[in-house]
Amino acid sequence: MSDNPFIGKETFLFDGDGVLYKEDSPLPGAIEFLTLLQKKEKQIFILTNNSTKTRKEFQAKLENLGIKIPIENILTSAYLTADYFSKHASDLNVYIIGEEGLKKEFQGLDLKVMNSNEESNEEDVFDFDLNNVNCVVTGMDRNLTYVKLARAVNILTNKNKETKFIATNGDMTFPTKQGLIPGGGAMISILEKLTERKVELVIGKPSPQMYISALEISGSSKEETVFFGDRLETDILGANQIGILSCLVLSGVTSTDDLENLSDETSPDIIVNNLHDVIELFKDL
Repeated sequence: MSDNPFIGKETFLFDGDGVLYKEDSPLPGAIEFLTLLQKKEKQIFILTNNSTKTRKEFQAKLENLGIKIPIENILTSAYLTADYFSKHASDLNVYIIGEEGLKKEFQGLDLKVMNSNEESNEEDVFDFDLNNVNCVVTGMDRNLTYVKLARAVNILTNKNKETKFIATNGDMTFPTKQGLIPGGGAMISILEKLTERKVELVIGKPSPQMYISALEISGSSKEETVFFGDRLETDILGANQIGILSCLVLSGVTSTDDLENLSDETSPDIIVNNLHDVIELFKDL
């Protein structure tokens, strides 16, 4: 009997940044592995906490790397957050700490984004109808300004009305070719500290919705599915909690030093350096 852990797997879920690519460069083995999976008619899904782009933009990015994925198989924290609001909170007036991709996903579902224009530090903080906003949504924001922070703090600390605090994802850092930079979780931490409030809901991994959505779209069972991620506290934790085979890829945020502090919840089923290490296991399947 073979001990190949990928026997019987039909659906393959991948994180993007740090697993398939860093910025606009594919990581070792990524293109070859996905091409091999497509030849074997396996289902491929991208599950990313990156909220800076729309699904269409991610699809175009992947095509530029040589990977063609149906848009319904690209699940981002921005899209799923907008989808959540469309189904459960479409009447809320939302203020977004985040980039254009997040705003466009909300606007694409006819949701009310109150700060659709770019905001600079040249503006007066209060030259904005803050009283008309009842929810702050956070994502990674590389254009974060004092004005944005000040407005979000004012909204969340308004004692005269109930306001909600929801996040696309809690990733504290984001991998680049030059090293780590602050991610969406950093925006949460700043606002939690300034407002003495806790975020009420985080849509992205390790929350189960991305994994569940992929299973529903694919029609696969948990036993037929495997997830490849580079973050213990989000990717691996989420896959473990839902009962999907988890594979940690050491080409992103997690290093070998981090493996000394694994818990039962964050221990991956498989550990590889990069996706090139996995290719040999599939050639004979």
